[in-house]
Amino acid sequence: MPLHPASGRKRPPALRDVAELAGVSIKTVSNVVNDYPHVKDSTRETVREAILQVGYRPQAAAQQLRTGASKMITLAVPALTFSYFSDLAQQFIDEAQRRGQTVVLHSTSGGREAERTVLEGFNRVVGDGVIFNPLLIEEEVFARMEQTTQPTVFIGEHLPEKLPHGSDYVRIDNAAAAFDATTHLLESGRRRIAFLGAIATKHGLQPHSSGSLRRDGYVAALEEHGVEPDAGLVQAVDDWHRHDGFTGAQDLMARHPDLDAIVCGNDDLAIGVLAHLRRLGRRVPQDIAVIGYDDTPDAPFASPPLSTISPDKHALAATALDLLTERIQGFDGPPRIADTPYSLVIRESTDRAAGDHAPTTPSSTAPTAPCLEELPR
Repeated sequence: MPLHPASGRKRPPALRDVAELAGVSIKTVSNVVNDYPHVKDSTRETVREAILQVGYRPQAAAQQLRTGASKMITLAVPALTFSYFSDLAQQFIDEAQRRGQTVVLHSTSGGREAERTVLEGFNRVVGDGVIFNPLLIEEEVFARMEQTTQPTVFIGEHLPEKLPHGSDYVRIDNAAAAFDATTHLLESGRRRIAFLGAIATKHGLQPHSSGSLRRDGYVAALEEHGVEPDAGLVQAVDDWHRHDGFTGAQDLMARHPDLDAIVCGNDDLAIGVLAHLRRLGRRVPQDIAVIGYDDTPDAPFASPPLSTISPDKHALAATALDLLTERIQGFDGPPRIADTPYSLVIRESTDRAAGDHAPTTPSSTAPTAPCLEELPR
């Protein structure tokens, strides 16, 4: 029989309004709202219909006061203007929704101080825990921390071996992935291979970053294949946007017009490189091959379609949420490190015969499933 909401109510709908309309107790309504078991299907459906009719919405703050958990987590990333981070954020949002959680996005584009604010707990409680991708915080800051202010899972690149208690770390082996990308170029006959993506600072190239780790993998692959690394073929950039790739390629090609391949720090840089090569009239991949990193949504639609390293972003998001949920639910063990896999995706920017739907080549060094390592206290 259809339900009829009470009329004339001016205050926000509450649990008791749903209970009255559904003809059940407030406790039963609470059990349905919190998705607890042991509620008959017919009763659950009646309560849900009443919730829709009265327009009741649970308040996260009130729920947190009652249960100690809000089912909200914070995802703090450097900037959503990077294709990788916007795509990764969507992976986290989708996976969290499947689990009944809500993701609050926070950008640390303000720099080092903004990252310190996240690390110090925002000066207030924001949800149940945080997933945090730091870029600029110095290792000594982590070394001084005995414990995080809230359950925390770090993602991203180089973090210290000693993590604060109350935290875990989910990563992808950047050096191994760049090694595989460079090896692909070497095995296709390329020998004058540059790396574009080292970040320049006033003290030289930025250490302990995605760029430095991927550069290390590039150098290791050259050495493995008997090619002498040339520091002059490592091109520094100010940042990892497309215009940085374009201007970086200008400098690189002006100094080394004989290049036959470029390994780029990310796909945005690679797309900028492709634009400059088109302006020069250099054919890709006939004259020069280009490979990126991240497998962003634009990569298959670049001109030509871009070969790249494809991190398993879904595995990264799912693993980080698994570890954070365990911390929120009371796990108090030592910090853990989980490695997630990646694949080499070959498209036309390095191989004329490759189509947009060419099969991916799984990495030989990354595990096929997240591998968890527990750090000592």
